[in-house]
Amino acid sequence: MRISNNKETDLRLCKSSSMLNLTLIALILLPISITAQAQQAKARNVIEEVIVTAQKREQSIADVPLSIQALGADKLERERIESLGDLRFVSPSFTFSAATGGGLANSISMRGLGSFSSEGGVQPSVSTVLDGVPLSRSGEFSADLGDIERIEVITGPQGTLFGRNSTAGALNITRKGPSPEFEASIEGSVTDDSERVLKLMLNGPLSDSILGRVNILSKDRDGHIRNLHADHGDAGGDESLAAVAKLAIDFSDAVSMMISADFNDSETGGNPLVTFDTDTLYDPEARYTALGDGDAERGRKIMADPFTINNNSPDFYNFEQWGIVADLTWQLSDNWTLKSLTSARGWEQEFGLDIDSTPASVGNLNSLTANITETENTYGLFAVAVDGTNYSPLGRSGGANSVDYQTQELRLEYGDERMSVVAGGYYQNYHEDGAVAVPVWVRQNPDIPLPPTPFIVSDPYTNDLEQTSWAVFGDVTYDVTDIFQVFAGLRWTDEQATLDHQQRSFVASVYSCENNFCDVDLTVAILNEEKNHVTDGEAADWSGRLGGRWTLSDDTNVYTSYSRGFIGIGVNYTRSSTPENAYLNPSVSDAYEVGIKTMLFDSRMQLHGAIFYQIVEELQTTKRVPGSTQTAPINAGNLYTQGFELNGTWLATQSLEIQFGAAFTDAEFRDFELDCYVGQSAEDGCNTNTNIQDMEGQQPPQAPRFKYTLSGNYERQLLDLPMDVTLNANYVWQDETATDLKRHPKLFQEAYGLLNVSAGLRTHSGKYEISLFGRNVTDEFYALRKGHSDPVTGYFQYTVRGAQAYWGVNGKLRF
Repeated sequence: MRISNNKETDLRLCKSSSMLNLTLIALILLPISITAQAQQAKARNVIEEVIVTAQKREQSIADVPLSIQALGADKLERERIESLGDLRFVSPSFTFSAATGGGLANSISMRGLGSFSSEGGVQPSVSTVLDGVPLSRSGEFSADLGDIERIEVITGPQGTLFGRNSTAGALNITRKGPSPEFEASIEGSVTDDSERVLKLMLNGPLSDSILGRVNILSKDRDGHIRNLHADHGDAGGDESLAAVAKLAIDFSDAVSMMISADFNDSETGGNPLVTFDTDTLYDPEARYTALGDGDAERGRKIMADPFTINNNSPDFYNFEQWGIVADLTWQLSDNWTLKSLTSARGWEQEFGLDIDSTPASVGNLNSLTANITETENTYGLFAVAVDGTNYSPLGRSGGANSVDYQTQELRLEYGDERMSVVAGGYYQNYHEDGAVAVPVWVRQNPDIPLPPTPFIVSDPYTNDLEQTSWAVFGDVTYDVTDIFQVFAGLRWTDEQATLDHQQRSFVASVYSCENNFCDVDLTVAILNEEKNHVTDGEAADWSGRLGGRWTLSDDTNVYTSYSRGFIGIGVNYTRSSTPENAYLNPSVSDAYEVGIKTMLFDSRMQLHGAIFYQIVEELQTTKRVPGSTQTAPINAGNLYTQGFELNGTWLATQSLEIQFGAAFTDAEFRDFELDCYVGQSAEDGCNTNTNIQDMEGQQPPQAPRFKYTLSGNYERQLLDLPMDVTLNANYVWQDETATDLKRHPKLFQEAYGLLNVSAGLRTHSGKYEISLFGRNVTDEFYALRKGHSDPVTGYFQYTVRGAQAYWGVNGKLRF
């Protein structure tokens, strides 16, 4: 698809996309009138009640005084929510950004608030809770395993019940548990971009008191980014094997336990840096020449295609993760329940990137043969990625992390006709170690004051982080009258951490390279210094909420609330780490919200809306280190955000359900200064004397001012065949947004809309099911994140699979 830089052309494309969207929705609505061809699959006269656990107990979503969107198993399956990032298709308040080096730093934003982080260390602003246990990082959860009962997208601070790291909101994910009936299924899908997925499920009783359920996933997908280099295959692919098992054990009528275990082993093509524009500080022709492997015109063509690279170093991201949870419930009496949640999780990841994103190589150079005129393998580039040095802790360029932690939560719950109480304590013991090295060969540039000969620069480092956290909390909801309810909660959290950071920074002018791997001699180095430190950090603060809920009628209630969230100490274990900046200040959030929940048209339409105002002090995020693809954690001043959210469901007919959502977010920085982006002038807001720009009033990254979602699901029973037909369309549109903290004009993502469709047949018994699906069927290109590393990479973006259209077929057999 053509990518336009002209506003009039963009407007025409927008209108064209809108017309196509309306046409497809019309096709969905068409079967309503063909009554002679079909009859009802099942009578639905009202919208079904949705049960959620956002307040640690089962409640109707209409009775929960929170802005919450519940996505059930049917919606997740028919709209093919295959990863955590796919939630952006169905939730207007949710945005997602992929990380540079692995899933530990995937960034989720809600209401314009997120960590905006591209490397680990900064704690998330959105808590991801899986089967009642908060995960340390959102990247630990793999939605493509399926078998999910429900995902609750809860916006606004949720610190009272979900703990720290939920200043923007929480994702409360519940996987399906065992049931007493025997069930089994096999499901498979293939796509035209060479993905093959197989899922197996088995469920049933193991004894009179034990039920079991197991789900297994195998996925194999070729890379969606074509790599022209002969030594490496296409990038961005995925080969995964995963499993989830659950056991439900009834020890007695009053005591039961749910044991959950999961495992995931994935090898992927990572997130390669796809160059889309040349360097600012150095000869742009050199970038074209290198990208084209000596042919500048070929390099221009490669740069113009966001699905093509020419990388001579491997791009990969591999990980293993596992977890186990024991959820014990003891019904002490009709009113009192004791809950214990014990968990252990582990995560290992490794990643590699071609930092210069070209075939350029130092080959077999050494410090005697490498001079300013040598261009045979380096093509005149200012900087060329090296595959490793004798000081790289992993023996190669790239990074690796290992995480393991244990949690324990103990809760006492009380409930009667007028009051419900939740009180308890929480403890987490967290350990992470990692190593990173990204060596680069740098050519002398007469215009830049550097040492007089080409050299190799690197900052290899290792980390060992120990962190403990404990909390006590309580939350009360009380019905003052039949129509008025008050709620209040308080949580105290205490964190302590110890970081052991070992780093060597060097600039080596004496070296010898073989096949792009270099041995350096640091005895005569231009720079050779160790930056080692062991530093302790601690933080403690409170979270809480206070509010009231009024029942205006049987179908309508309104609520108002104040809530406070807390993010603990962020850790700087990047190459910029020192004893003075090893820990970021905690972030504290204060939010005010007014909401309404109502049923209209005899319970055929449901509307949930909220307006909010929120202040975040000492926002934790990361900024990109100039001249590097790496980032450094910082406190980004204060963030003010306000707006509204609306989610609705309309049962248009007994066969057609339409769901819609919209979010308007006005977010801006306050009291925040940041170094200027490369090439920023005084007219663009840079103080050229200090190289600092004032971010006051600027919108944060991944915070579109307006976003909406619209989906329609149509189900009918065919009259002449023993089958049900299902048609589904989902459209999401979001406003322009920055993808980088410094708001470089080239690093904005223009407004875009995505359309997904599916059509399926299912036997009345549900035993056989087949569907055809299309993703991004209008072939709309977009990038979830862009960056600038001048003069190492130039301007780059992450090209995700969904940035182009693809189609597939899915089949399912139930036993």
